[in-house]
Amino acid sequence: MELRQLESFREVVREGSFTAAARKLHMTQPAVSLHVKALEQHLSARLLHRDARGVRLTKAGAVLLEAADDVLASLEEATRRIREIESPERGSVVLACGDTVALHLLPPVITQFRKTHPNAEIQVMNHGSRTILEMVLRREADLGLVTRPLWLDPALQARSLHIERMRLALPRKHPLAAKKKVDLADLEGASAVLLAKPAETRQLIDRALIKKGVRLDVVMESGNLEVVKAYVRTGLGLSILPDLAITGQDERRLAIRPLPDDFPQRKIALVRRKDRKPGLLVTSLLSIVAEHFDALD
Repeated sequence: MELRQLESFREVVREGSFTAAARKLHMTQPAVSLHVKALEQHLSARLLHRDARGVRLTKAGAVLLEAADDVLASLEEATRRIREIESPERGSVVLACGDTVALHLLPPVITQFRKTHPNAEIQVMNHGSRTILEMVLRREADLGLVTRPLWLDPALQARSLHIERMRLALPRKHPLAAKKKVDLADLEGASAVLLAKPAETRQLIDRALIKKGVRLDVVMESGNLEVVKAYVRTGLGLSILPDLAITGQDERRLAIRPLPDDFPQRKIALVRRKDRKPGLLVTSLLSIVAEHFDALD
């Protein structure tokens, strides 16, 4: 049994197909298939069910996947720590975050990190909160900045960095724009442009509206808040946005109104694996991120 075979097997499971796994590993599909076949022969057990929908783990495959995750993770962690011992300033850090943080908070963080560690590499991965949590779990990212979910995997730890209000964004000619204070009941049946499901921020909004018995006519969804704001400006509908996403320019182009005080607030959290001890570079980035969020409060 070889490490490369375990890597191929793990990626086939993660990607759901041999072709996608081969692409991810920069290998040919037949080579990946041979790796999985070799494991099955070595263990005298079938590891995967193959059908038109892709691949599914057998019971034996599930056992091997758990062991492969542990083995490969331990080796990856050991490699990272040894590199930091040998060249503490020449390592790399992967930070995963959403659009709002990437646009409105991260630029000064990256600038400060590069100034402090000119020989280190920092890679920023832009995804939704659910994908970010999976990336941190699978050790594909050292740190993640997410909208804090109601439930967090026990393998992760989260530190809330910022709590922000949600605000109502209206086209300037919208009938409700004439009001300085808008009640949630006023939104009943209104056309809306919202962040797409299953984003954590969208779930927060939906839960709050359901609790108050308010229904919106969602005419458009987007995974990008900048797109949402652009369509609100055209008059397509209203939206509910996190405060961090609202710029001075938005204040001039849209009618921004407060929501009732009991409307849920959004929590931005920094997540990492509990079993992954942060090295010099990760510790430094943790400090810089926290410092910049403190400046928001």
